[in-house]
Amino acid sequence: QQARPAARGEFITIFCTGLGAVNPALATGQPAGASQTGTPATVLIDGIPADVSYSGTAPGFVGLYQINATVPAQARIADDVSLVIRLDGKQSNTTTIAVGP
Repeated sequence: QQARPAARGEFITIFCTGLGAVNPALATGQPAGASQTGTPATVLIDGIPADVSYSGTAPGFVGLYQINATVPAQARIADDVSLVIRLDGKQSNTTTIAVGP
């Protein structure tokens, strides 16, 4: 499979760790269902709030979270578009994604 940029308006899945407690809670080491974070995560792509449809555990995995978001239509087309996650007053490190037309 070839890598390709995410398109404006496209739904993307972000995998991450460290989003904290979820509801319903999980036992340590238990594979996750679809438990959601207590507070929904906010995603900024190119500094623009993205529409987040889910923030919680990655089903079937242990200790892995996922966030489903839509790339904003106003995001610039480039290979170095910033992506930041915010949750409960904390902010992730800035990473970059490629966005195409």
